[in-house]
Amino acid sequence: MVGSTLLAGTAERRQPLAADLTSSEVGELARARAIVAAYGEDSLSPFLLRPDKHFEFAAGGVLAYRMFGPTAVVSSDPVGPAEAVTATLARLQKKVHRDGGRVALYGCSARYLAAYRELGLRAICAGEEAVVDPAAFGLEGRAVRKLRQSVNRMQRRGWQVQARDGRQVGTGLETEIDALERRWRAGRGRMLGFAMAMGEFDPGIGPADLYMLARSPSGELAGVMRFISHRGKLSLDTMRRVGETPNGLNEALVCLALTVAREREVAEVSLNYAGLAHLIRHRADSRLGEAVRRPALRLLGRRFQMQRLVDFNEKFSPEWRPRYLVYESRTALPGSIVGVLQAEGYLR
Repeated sequence: MVGSTLLAGTAERRQPLAADLTSSEVGELARARAIVAAYGEDSLSPFLLRPDKHFEFAAGGVLAYRMFGPTAVVSSDPVGPAEAVTATLARLQKKVHRDGGRVALYGCSARYLAAYRELGLRAICAGEEAVVDPAAFGLEGRAVRKLRQSVNRMQRRGWQVQARDGRQVGTGLETEIDALERRWRAGRGRMLGFAMAMGEFDPGIGPADLYMLARSPSGELAGVMRFISHRGKLSLDTMRRVGETPNGLNEALVCLALTVAREREVAEVSLNYAGLAHLIRHRADSRLGEAVRRPALRLLGRRFQMQRLVDFNEKFSPEWRPRYLVYESRTALPGSIVGVLQAEGYLR
């Protein structure tokens, strides 16, 4: 989700990665981090490493989940060797079923759908992820005229848009980023996100992470984006801006990020995973389906701002990749959806 995070509250500063963890949990987190570093090819893999998630290990792999009532909501796909996918999931199912619960996976890619079906699970498309190939992106041509205007507008108004690697973020800049984060959170009672967000937890500054900074003509830091680096790719984690900022600021920051990624031969940049984006971008196959789709989108759109998110992504001509909700049975589907909405922060 664009700039989405999880958990209510406006803490004075971001929580450190290992806050309130036992020594055993710290060890599990380190073990999970090593697996993600070795096998985390998927754009959502880095977000498994939130300390408010529990880990299940098997066959050299790991999955991350949280319990919401009787539902264990798994954060996207398990990570590890191919054989670890079914091994970790089967192990979690056994544990959860023993207590009368159910398992649901949210934000899954198409890669392991066959493996999930072998375990008796079902899948439905729950949205699409916008992924951009930096090598194919540029600001020339009519198709990107509005993006080009956004970049030029920043320059004309004296705004500075800069890129910094994590290794270039010193103590002074980190203090500025934390101060902006506090201001951004002060106006929000609840933060959203689970499958593609680090939430309120500070993952630390990775040396290869990419920070995009926007400074006003007076030099004040007014906008920050962070892209998490993983196995030669980048995934957008947060988008923050405070105060009076020009229209098109976010677009200008993404444009510069894609330009930097192209120069560094980054394989791909994931902008976000937009829930139900496929319903917005595609008409239904039948009149009845279309009659149901339109009022549903009007109802959901007022709450989730889905159209706005899809329109933002479309500006960068992304590849739209389907993401799935994997669940155990038809009778388990409603409870699984409720668990996911709680995980993402839309329901208490």
